Amino acid sequence: MSYVVVGTREGDRWTVDVSGVGTSTVDDLAQVEACAREVLREHGVADHATVDLQLLLPDFEVDLRQHGVPDHGLGPVELVSGAIALVVVVGAIAFLLGRLLG
Repeated sequence: MSYVVVGTREGDRWTVDVSGVGTSTVDDLAQVEACAREVLREHGVADHATVDLQLLLPDFEVDLRQHGVPDHGLGPVELVSGAIALVVVVGAIAFLLGRLLG
């Protein structure tokens, strides 16, 4: 059997709703799965430790932004790193072509 678990942000906490079983709250996003398994255990689900959970976290992106996780855009460091990698690859290809054709 599989259970759908919906974690939603409620202020500083997360509400964990195990569909059709029950709800609980946790302080940290990392605790959502453990909390869901505890809800299952409390409701007598024998295989609570191994049962398949489908975690839905609609507020996950909002939580990341609130905790200062940077966007994954291309900044100056990424652009310079990419340019260096491109130069190295083009140089290696030119070297190999020179050895094969020369």
